[in-house]
Amino acid sequence: MAETRRQLIETILAKQDDHHRWGFDEQMARKRPELTYYWPKYSSSLWTLLLLADLQAPPDCLPMQRAFDCLTKQFYDPASGVFSLGTSHFPIPCLNGNMLYLHFYLGRPPTSQMDGAIDFLHTYQRFDDGGFKTPKDFPYFSNKSCYGKHTCFWGVAKLMKGLSFIPWAQRTPHAQELLDRCIEFVLQHEVCFQSHQKESFLHLWIGQLTFPTAWRTDFLELLWVLAREGIHDSRMERALDLLRSRRTVDGSWRLEHPMAGLIVPLKPKALADALITERALEVVR
Repeated sequence: MAETRRQLIETILAKQDDHHRWGFDEQMARKRPELTYYWPKYSSSLWTLLLLADLQAPPDCLPMQRAFDCLTKQFYDPASGVFSLGTSHFPIPCLNGNMLYLHFYLGRPPTSQMDGAIDFLHTYQRFDDGGFKTPKDFPYFSNKSCYGKHTCFWGVAKLMKGLSFIPWAQRTPHAQELLDRCIEFVLQHEVCFQSHQKESFLHLWIGQLTFPTAWRTDFLELLWVLAREGIHDSRMERALDLLRSRRTVDGSWRLEHPMAGLIVPLKPKALADALITERALEVVR
């Protein structure tokens, strides 16, 4: 599968245009310029870079580095100090988490922009499990999608992933504290379950093995990040049992929720299965 993965990475890189973009829609960019590189899902530059990172493309790849420069310039809001989509879903934690993930996956050193985003979210990111009343004022501006009665779990998951890719020696106290809060929130939900109806998944998709996960997540990615952080907690056991139960007789795992709309379809399915299995083995070992 290594050769198949390499060929897929090369195919994706070959689809980048002369302006370091993937899936660029000029009409949509004129209509909603703040969503450039974000729309269309899931073929535009942000999602394609996330796919390449999850495929473990070489971090020093120049087309990826140049594409990320475009994302940083597009999404960073110097007035607030975070990455944003304008007024939509401000301050959007999943975008900031994905930008942190890409920045540090690509081997870049800490920057004032990244540190500023971490500091902002250290101050304002919420971890509510019900009962929060979303204010109309800064910084939430009635954004109930990310900061409603229950904090958006997807946002916390992506923040956790992004922060976990900061090398230990480069983590500021705020970065580690924010990561610890994300981890505790995930563990409070036993990785992927509702905290008030404990037999139910937080979302149908979170219980299905998925690759890539884009702005959502699945229980395997959450376990994988927790394993990267060396977390051993009894609240992981139900999710670990779930992962073991999905193992096939040949010792592998199968993709259960394919992602549609990628810049290049993730084929053959055996490759997706191998990628899921590779991640699962990192967890169970």
